[in-house]
Amino acid sequence: MRRAISALGLGLALAAAPAPASADVHGVPLPKGSKADAGGARHASSKGYRDTVDHVRKWLERQGLAHRQVGPYRARGVDVTRFVSTSEATPWLAIHVWRAAGKTWISVVARPKDPPLDDAAPAE
Repeated sequence: MRRAISALGLGLALAAAPAPASADVHGVPLPKGSKADAGGARHASSKGYRDTVDHVRKWLERQGLAHRQVGPYRARGVDVTRFVSTSEATPWLAIHVWRAAGKTWISVVARPKDPPLDDAAPAE
């Protein structure tokens, strides 16, 4: 009887647990098992730096999305690779992958909904 109650309690606890974070940020799929930080602006990758960079690069190639890859490069002890969208159709402007202190992070920069103001145009 105790096992049945324990199993029922465990089942209810699992059912009430929040769903795992989406593995998709602004249309960009993250490696399985990646977790958002407390603010949700960046995600800790479940893969290492090189595997994460390869994951993003291969996804972009499979999708046929126009982009420019910057890096990999090292700045102040941080390994960085950036993927910059060259298409207006993507919901993201850039995907940043970096490794700091042995941890690999992913950040997806959303494309603004309003186009930026042209500095050359007179303000009304």
